[in-house]
Amino acid sequence: MLNSFFINGTNTEQGLVQDLINEQLKMYGIEVYYMPRQIFSQGKVIKDVIYSKFKNAFPIEAYLLNYDGFEANSVLMSKFGVRVTDEMTLIISKERFELYIAEIMKSIPNVKNALRPNSGDLIYVPLSDSLMEIKFVENRKPFYQLQKNYVYELRCEVYELEDEDINTGLTDIDQQFKDSGYNATLTLSGIGSTATAFTSLVTGGIQEIKVIDEGYGYTSTPTLVVSSPTGIGTQAKLVGIMSGARSLLSKLSLKKVYIENPGYGYSTSPSVTFFGGGGYGASIQVGIASSGSIGIVTLTYSGEGYVETPIVSFSSPVSGGTTATAEAVLNSSGGISTIRIVNAGAGYTTPPSVTISTGSTVSSGNFIFEEIVIGSISKASGVVKGWDSSTKQLKIVGMGTDFIVGDMIVGSSSSSTYFIQKYKTFELSNAFNESTAIEEESDIILDFTEVNPFGEV
Repeated sequence: MLNSFFINGTNTEQGLVQDLINEQLKMYGIEVYYMPRQIFSQGKVIKDVIYSKFKNAFPIEAYLLNYDGFEANSVLMSKFGVRVTDEMTLIISKERFELYIAEIMKSIPNVKNALRPNSGDLIYVPLSDSLMEIKFVENRKPFYQLQKNYVYELRCEVYELEDEDINTGLTDIDQQFKDSGYNATLTLSGIGSTATAFTSLVTGGIQEIKVIDEGYGYTSTPTLVVSSPTGIGTQAKLVGIMSGARSLLSKLSLKKVYIENPGYGYSTSPSVTFFGGGGYGASIQVGIASSGSIGIVTLTYSGEGYVETPIVSFSSPVSGGTTATAEAVLNSSGGISTIRIVNAGAGYTTPPSVTISTGSTVSSGNFIFEEIVIGSISKASGVVKGWDSSTKQLKIVGMGTDFIVGDMIVGSSSSSTYFIQKYKTFELSNAFNESTAIEEESDIILDFTEVNPFGEV
């Protein structure tokens, strides 16, 4: 029989229960921070969140339904390996959320639903100094006591950082993600300067290399050793460039051979021996220029600001012949490290002039925090999270498509314009994913290099 002192559903009765729950949460709960997700970019088909922000954190009392805050049995086997994810269930007052947090959330743009907690929102728990992501919101438990529900039950898992921007203004929260979460670091080029080089003439040097057979089964680039001239002269030096497998049975094959030093003093074509690389079958044909070919191409200045390999060209022989050709190799800082000869030419009576195309001519402005940058070629876009004008490094998040080297990027607000010299995606490390550690420990126990580590049948 129901209590005769209760009418079972009046506003005063419901208010009494709500006040008692609120008081209990304040007495036996802990203080957490509720962080609503602002969605700025979302997929069109399955509505996956591409880019979102967490800019606000509201303190609220919550009760840990689990006795120690983390449940057991959090080790699971996924298709990506073994994972350890901690879970937590929190109970917060429905009235406190609706009268306090929800009223503020109504003025925050891009929030999915400002009237109640949402899946995907975050909870910062100072007790464990951890961020928990809400996976499910239970709003009917206990089920309509006195014809009303009074609490939200938030089922959470440890948050795994992806493309989100976390900047709440609270040091304890923001400090954890100060240097994390960047999707990419772009190294941009400044105003470039043109590289310069010169060459000389040699007699009896290697003029051209032709690949006769690419070979197969190579696992690394073999060393090419050229025989020495029979008389007075200098031994030539060649370098091979490998390509991917040309068949299912191959690993690498010889794509091209460059001349690093044509040598001189050869009266007949020298022999070339392949050492190492793990494969076999590659062969080349060596052509000799009896006179009037170029020697080593020497860099006098490596240049700056190259985002694409520059074009190297030589003046032509005066009285006819073959014009020399070469290709440049860039170093990591946007300069030329070396020039490799493709054809040493023939018919020169004086050393040809060497011309190298110019580096970047675009470099202006300073990017603004959180402005959008767009690539001219890739059409990729991202949000600026950090800009170092001295090193020309730009950190960005929220990309749907990758940028490419050679892209000219422009800031939407600052109009800053630069070319991308290097592009590096940022690999996020998840402190709660123990797959690597578990695998390393298991290797100590079981030798997985064997066909059957448990023994043959």
